[in-house]
Amino acid sequence: MHHCRRYRLYIAKSLDYGVSNELCPGKRAYMNRQPKQTGNLSSERLTVTVKQAIDLALQHHSAGRLVEAESIYQQILQADPNQVEAMHLLGVIAHQAGKNESAVDLIKQALAINPDFAEALNNLGIALQELERLDEARENFQKAIAVMPDYVDAYYNLGNVLKNQGKLAESIVNYQKALILAPDTIKTLNNLGNAFKETGLLDEAALSFIKALNIKPDFAEGWYNYMIAAKALGFSQMQNGRTIDLYDDGLSSVARATIDFSIFRYYINKFRPHEADDSFRKAMAALPAITDEEIIVDGTEQKTPCLTELPHDLVALVYFGRSGTGLLHSLIDGHPEISTLPSQYMRGYFNAREWNKIATDGWRHLPERFADKYAVLFDASSSDPVPSRLGETGISMGVKEGMTTVGKNRNETLSLNRVKFNSEALRLLAEHDKVDPGLFFKIVHAAYERVLGSKTEKNTVLYHIHNPDEYAELNFLRYVPNARFIMMIREPVQSCESSIREPFRKNDYGDVALRIIFMLFAIDQVSFRRHDSVGVRLEDLKRQPKQTMKALCAWLGIKETPSLYKMTAQGKKWWGDPTSPDYDPEKAMSPFGNSFMKRNAGTIFSERDQFILRTIFYPFRVRFGYADPDPAGFEKDLKKIRLLLDDMFDFEKTMSESSGIEPVQFKRGGSYLLLRASLQDRWNVLNELKDYPHMIRPLIINKENK
Repeated sequence: MHHCRRYRLYIAKSLDYGVSNELCPGKRAYMNRQPKQTGNLSSERLTVTVKQAIDLALQHHSAGRLVEAESIYQQILQADPNQVEAMHLLGVIAHQAGKNESAVDLIKQALAINPDFAEALNNLGIALQELERLDEARENFQKAIAVMPDYVDAYYNLGNVLKNQGKLAESIVNYQKALILAPDTIKTLNNLGNAFKETGLLDEAALSFIKALNIKPDFAEGWYNYMIAAKALGFSQMQNGRTIDLYDDGLSSVARATIDFSIFRYYINKFRPHEADDSFRKAMAALPAITDEEIIVDGTEQKTPCLTELPHDLVALVYFGRSGTGLLHSLIDGHPEISTLPSQYMRGYFNAREWNKIATDGWRHLPERFADKYAVLFDASSSDPVPSRLGETGISMGVKEGMTTVGKNRNETLSLNRVKFNSEALRLLAEHDKVDPGLFFKIVHAAYERVLGSKTEKNTVLYHIHNPDEYAELNFLRYVPNARFIMMIREPVQSCESSIREPFRKNDYGDVALRIIFMLFAIDQVSFRRHDSVGVRLEDLKRQPKQTMKALCAWLGIKETPSLYKMTAQGKKWWGDPTSPDYDPEKAMSPFGNSFMKRNAGTIFSERDQFILRTIFYPFRVRFGYADPDPAGFEKDLKKIRLLLDDMFDFEKTMSESSGIEPVQFKRGGSYLLLRASLQDRWNVLNELKDYPHMIRPLIINKENK
């Protein structure tokens, strides 16, 4: 994974790790020049005033108080329109608000005044990179380096843009230059490792990640990338008749003692899910003790009796490619017995270290800090990111999920009264002696329902956890040991092709490979056999909604109600997923339209590609009724695809050609080898057992209801 997919503009010459936080030299150099005289103020007086004003603005800016900082910058520019630093930092604020076009315009104005402002050149490059104007971005990073040859950030960012352009060798050179200037910079080591990985230099990639982890053993992103590199490297070594110890390959004893190391082992073992129970238990045991995460609820004059019944049944909704998870969520929304928050806002709630951030100021500030973290719950138009899976920004979640165009006339934005929520959550907290992440999760839902004015007691929570990483999955199950799972299911090859459509269009092979791998192993997760879990076919929901909903209600233990046949969010009409091919900005999507079933696979996957994937998914396709049992034919097909797996898929050949990478080099890349390792693991299990043990089971729809 590339570090920081949403690139950050710098207001100080600093890196995330290992570099000082002093203000950039460009700012100090500018502050020493004589400002333009304005009004009756003398030049000397104006210089002092502007210096003080910019220092104050920077204090606000660095603390995240962007409105206050922006106001001061604008006042400075009113006094002196040529104040280059204020103009530049207004551009930074525009970037932070997601307005990169404005950021580019403002920073260019600053550079028109001072063309040698290295930090502004660097930040202009970052804004241009977010706009995918990569050639211009590269040019500005190079200019910044020409002005300041020891500018670490510019070398790092130049490495990033070159990597995004597929110029991996040049990218590596610039990361290495950055490391010469700042040898122990974690994020540079991380991105250098990724560049090595995609070049096929897996040994060098692993060493780069290991160095980063030995410096900072709790570096979550480094662990994630090392997992991928180690798995690909293990496969590569086996192909060459060698083996490596993935568990003790240069990692320090401190790194091996971390929770992340246990998660790493679980990740590696999950490639044979039916044998991963032991590593599942060990990873679960390695998580922080629940008692360590408890917060004492004290300071109340008289403890309020615990009278409020909180939800006690939790059902997690997980996805399988593009299979209608959002649709099912919208149908269950508004049910009188189920509490569910809009969209996927809470999907990262159980992520590593998230509770520590929310709980840092004690129980009285829990609701307030939660509201800060999940601002989109209180205003769906908020661009503030929510905690998500690594590599996913979670920015503008409400806008992306269609939560700002709800209601009968499509002109409403979901919102929740924050003051009332905080007050209600505090009242509920006061009923308890202590609180932990699991209890507070239930309190959030109870307070949410109280603020909305729900008239019924809701004892069940539908939690759209979506696609949790290993830590979030285990942490959730630790706090919700009675959790159940629903997975929306769709014909797997069709769903897989739909899932990769966007990264395929962008020629992002790394993302394509990860999405395919996710689907290959989503069907028989360890969690599914340890918890009551059911798969709901999208085709059944579309073709026979009444019968499917009756069966699902029986499984959930709830009554069938008219609300189950309406697409809503927070009780308001939801018009559908804006990213769906069926989304129409002029008319509402039908919850039970079947147009998706008419889109057969084949726009990305060739017949040969589909044959391989259908064979790999054969046991799952039979279990869910997408194929008739044919054991003899399956064994023949399994033998046929074994040799085919050694060659590129046709869609990979297309991506190789589009990116200008020769097939030989393409096949050396870490993402290619990781996908091959995954396919080989699936093939091996099928060859041994002719099945995937412990697959998720289908929802049983009674024949008499059909």
